[in-house]
Amino acid sequence: MNIAAIVITYNDGYKFQEWIIHHQEYKDEIYMHIIVDNCSEPEYLKKVEEKFTHSVIIKRGSNGGCTAAYNDGIKYALSHPEVDAIMLIGNDIRLEKGGATTLYNLLMSNKQYGMVAPILLEKDSDTISDFGCTISTTLSMGPFNAGEKIHDVGVDTHEAEALTGGMNLSKREFYEIVGLQDEKLFMYSDEVDMGIRALQNNFKMVATKTAKSWHQHINMSVQSDTRHPFSSYLIGRNKVYLSKKHFNFSRTLYVFLHYAKKAFMGCTISTLKRNDKAFQSNLWLLYGVINGLLGNMKHNKYSQPFTDKIV
Repeated sequence: MNIAAIVITYNDGYKFQEWIIHHQEYKDEIYMHIIVDNCSEPEYLKKVEEKFTHSVIIKRGSNGGCTAAYNDGIKYALSHPEVDAIMLIGNDIRLEKGGATTLYNLLMSNKQYGMVAPILLEKDSDTISDFGCTISTTLSMGPFNAGEKIHDVGVDTHEAEALTGGMNLSKREFYEIVGLQDEKLFMYSDEVDMGIRALQNNFKMVATKTAKSWHQHINMSVQSDTRHPFSSYLIGRNKVYLSKKHFNFSRTLYVFLHYAKKAFMGCTISTLKRNDKAFQSNLWLLYGVINGLLGNMKHNKYSQPFTDKIV
């Protein structure tokens, strides 16, 4: 069992101590720990280097979002032929002790399994957040059993169309055959893209409740439960982009109109309610779907946050 675990970080001082605790629970089950830093401030990066002395730390010269950063880690892991499985894990994800081993054994139990994921629970609870997902006609993800209690779920494992991007384990050949993450996405909808590509390459994705994880949602401040409107821009843009990438014009038009209508209605309602933040979020969603249709995936003032904290 030679698991390479990949964690990305970017000025995460506000959750650093919790990250250390999370790492302690799975560190003895992995072969290699890879940290990809998304061009953090020198003071924070020094802190990471001082604490994670046995980890491989890849220092990016720019913020590549989730996709480019994960790709840096995946490429490093693949450069070591002894690595047979690659785990992506967010630094605010808690994976129970023994969970990585359970996931590895499940992954290797079936030749068709390309990626597996533990059941993801809400912070410090037994309430399900994600037990694998479906992909809708509008390319949104629908989590199985969301809001239910883990003990009410009658199956241990089931196949899914997509798995959470911040907590999963894949065979090395999954990335060798399916390929790396699409860096044009930057972040958001990478799970949808990988799910579609996995199916195209005859790999199965499986979620299991025999391994438990918790998304601790450690935010910098109480205000950060509201996403910056750049998130709406990227979500809208990426949905339309992926529909063009994987499907025909009719499907693309359907996805475009769905999110454009949602944005237009949101702008109208927020105007009537005089909610400036909601109006801006919906307006940026509209900009996103338009740029996705035009195929404009370049960075602009709408695609990156004005603060350096990503929610």
